[in-house]
Amino acid sequence: MTQSNLTTVTTDNFIVAETDKYFSDHVKNHPVNTIRHSRKMSSKDNQFVIRENQDVLYSHAVVDISQGAKLINPSWDVYSIIQVIDEHHYTIAAVYPGEELTITPDMVALGSHVFLNIRTGVRTLDDGGLKEAHEHQDNIQIVAESSNPYTSKSFDQESLNKVRSQLEARKTEITKPWLMFGTKDEVDPEMFLIASAGGWGGLPAKHASYVVTIQPPSEISESAECASMTLPQPPLNFDKGGFFSVSVYDREGWIATEPFALNNRQATPNQDGSYTFHFNCPDAENNINVVSGWSQLIRLYVPESVEKIVAYTDEINNTVKITK
Repeated sequence: MTQSNLTTVTTDNFIVAETDKYFSDHVKNHPVNTIRHSRKMSSKDNQFVIRENQDVLYSHAVVDISQGAKLINPSWDVYSIIQVIDEHHYTIAAVYPGEELTITPDMVALGSHVFLNIRTGVRTLDDGGLKEAHEHQDNIQIVAESSNPYTSKSFDQESLNKVRSQLEARKTEITKPWLMFGTKDEVDPEMFLIASAGGWGGLPAKHASYVVTIQPPSEISESAECASMTLPQPPLNFDKGGFFSVSVYDREGWIATEPFALNNRQATPNQDGSYTFHFNCPDAENNINVVSGWSQLIRLYVPESVEKIVAYTDEINNTVKITK
């Protein structure tokens, strides 16, 4: 297709264009209704974008729903979610272990295909834990009644990249992060627009929350000396696979150490149920190694409710500090 036949991207059509990019990139190598599984956790030597995590294995698929498609997430007791994203980047559904759901055209805001952003937790990071997680991945099913290919909408990539950069520069305008992702009725249009540039495929707040505001003071970050942080137990549905994690990165947001992350299943709690994470304290429990200029990201999966996780985030933003 010639350049003149491509659609120029503006803020008005950016969300659809960015979503089309992810759909189109996936189907270049994977036919519709088939799942591509990632089998390795992110690490210092296995990372592709900044601020990857060690919480889940990712799987992806583009599914034709024009005649309906059933999604089946088999039962198990570790975190797993099939996030269903339509061609307008709305998260229209989420399927947890032991659940199945049929997606039909009347459920989407645009198009006849959906993108599955599947996250599979790992009980332990050893070979046994990965083998168990791989088996769960392999048992996730798509039962689609049609297999029409996804056709790119032919947006101009140069203008797409330009608008994405402009929107990423506005990330400080996201004052209500719980309104970044979700259905058309759940998102704030401006928050959704900006978040679609910097965090496409993010989970809605009722499924996960991300805390980026608790950071080490500059002198601790630069010196990378021994420090700690204590988190109260968050209001998560632990009996449904909910968990939380702390991950650290270098100055540019890349994984630079091992271990670079811990979740509550791996960490040892305090007597009151809180968790103290240490940074560059090799003899301490729950230690994570850091480098000069480090930062962190707290992830909270499967909240009890949006209201409770917003209140918890407000609380820890006001009370939790990283100290020497």
